Amino acid sequence: MNLKHLFTSLALGLLVMTTGASAQEPVQKVAIKSELASPVVLENAQDKNYLKVSLVGFPLNASKRSPINLALVIDRSGSMGGDRIEQAKDAAVMAVNTLSSQDTLSVVIYDDVVDVIVPPAKVGNKAALISQIRECVTARGGTALFAGVSRGINEASQYLKKEQVNRIILLSDGQANVGPSTTGELAELGKIAARKGIAITTMGIGDGYNEDLMAAIAQYSDGNHVFVQNTSDLEKAFAHEFGDVMSVVAQDVVVEIKMADNVKPLRLLGREGEIRGDTVTVKLNQLYANQEKYVMLEVLPAKGSAAQSKPLADVNVSYNNLATKQKDRWGEKLAMRYTASVSEVQKEQVDDVIVDSAIQKSAIENERALELIDEGKMDEAKAVLRQSSDALNALPVSAPAARMKAQASAQENLEVLGKMETESKEVSRKSLKEQSYNTKNQKSKSN
Repeated sequence: MNLKHLFTSLALGLLVMTTGASAQEPVQKVAIKSELASPVVLENAQDKNYLKVSLVGFPLNASKRSPINLALVIDRSGSMGGDRIEQAKDAAVMAVNTLSSQDTLSVVIYDDVVDVIVPPAKVGNKAALISQIRECVTARGGTALFAGVSRGINEASQYLKKEQVNRIILLSDGQANVGPSTTGELAELGKIAARKGIAITTMGIGDGYNEDLMAAIAQYSDGNHVFVQNTSDLEKAFAHEFGDVMSVVAQDVVVEIKMADNVKPLRLLGREGEIRGDTVTVKLNQLYANQEKYVMLEVLPAKGSAAQSKPLADVNVSYNNLATKQKDRWGEKLAMRYTASVSEVQKEQVDDVIVDSAIQKSAIENERALELIDEGKMDEAKAVLRQSSDALNALPVSAPAARMKAQASAQENLEVLGKMETESKEVSRKSLKEQSYNTKNQKSKSN
């Protein structure tokens, strides 16, 4: 796909967002819903249940999108030579052409050392910016990944504002071999960025980069993680990323769940969060227009008698609304009902929550498959993927949308399994890591 077609696609996508709005402006609030997989349970039983807090971003009028503060961090180490560095330059040029005068851009390049070739400033003379990128981004030296990301955070931090979208996009094809290089050290940069309200998207190019390290940076800052197997797909990945960046509608999202008496929070499925006593807290950096993000919590409810109802949890959500520039808050109390009827329990189950909890448990199993790959147990890893796929297809749900979602997730497992049959271990592992990351964080794929 060439740049002309990419710009056309991006423009059409934004046009759909704009013209899809009715003449009367839609309510500009995040749609929030909390549900239990089984809101009605058997008397005197105490089985695990699943609480889902769903957040869907409101439609966005593209002409009213929030300003973007973007830092591009580009690996120019020797391994990026040839087509990779040329595609990276083309992607950076695409970024320049997509941004407008309300946006801020900085460009950081690194090998053994770090250079800022475009200091942070409002996007003005695009021809001069493009010329600077074309001239300065050349491949050489090692990979000081930590220093490059650190400098990117520093540059983006110079123009931080709560009412804009603050994003770093990192491109790299190699291992961190200069300076701090462990996953823990690089993950700390993701945490630092998150505290500042900056999301870092990591794009790994080819099969030589450290996907655990790159995914950790993205994970802790609530950015995206993308495996770009073929360099020719880099511009497409950039176009998809800009679709996300330009559609952010809410930031600084905090979901707090306080359990009722005798209700125990067991674990979060997917997203990272904190469980402290009877209170669970999860933070999300941003929400996108028309996209669902959710928090999935496994709980152990209290026992009850037939026809009895008991409180389960208080759910509270707050977020910065980028459209209204206000702090919005939402709250709801959840309760459970008890019955002696198995058929009533089955009738009242919420298929969507059952499927999403199963998908998240499948992602946990896929992380186990990654460990098996590392141990050289490829056949066992493949078996885990097959079992996960079979379990999703066998879920006892009847709602058509939930059934389709389960089947789509099962098919993703089979697609990764197919890569394990035909591709190298490195490619297979990166594909599985990307899939697991997207599932846990409900990231849309860059197809």
